[in-house]
Amino acid sequence: MFRHFLAPAILGAATLFAAPSKAAVEYVRVCAAYGTNYYYSPGTNTCINAQTGETKRTVDDGEGGTTTVTGKTALASQVDDIDNRVTRAFENASISAALAAPDLVQGEHFGLRVNWGNAGDADAFGITGAAVLSEGFATAAG
Repeated sequence: MFRHFLAPAILGAATLFAAPSKAAVEYVRVCAAYGTNYYYSPGTNTCINAQTGETKRTVDDGEGGTTTVTGKTALASQVDDIDNRVTRAFENASISAALAAPDLVQGEHFGLRVNWGNAGDADAFGITGAAVLSEGFATAAG
């Protein structure tokens, strides 16, 4: 049982005291060409803004010059999509609240309702109406 613990311990100690044979790897490289907060994606020439997820890279334009291609990381695109869906949901909820139908009680033939709906940062204004066209329209045949 002791030999099962001894071999990994010796291997670990040998690894710690061994001299590194390769040059140090630079894991995070600053990309100063596009401003602050841009870093090179490891192994590529693409720069990523760490705060916004925006990507930029310089490519050959085919005419002897270069052009910058701008995009977004997959995660940033998904976050933007979720944010747009939440915004639309708030807009739809505020519209729904603003368009509530008026309640007609017995004896009323017309009603008008003015509403304001608010959800999140979305506001909506609505005017709805209801009218009685005919009373006793559905009669039972006997």
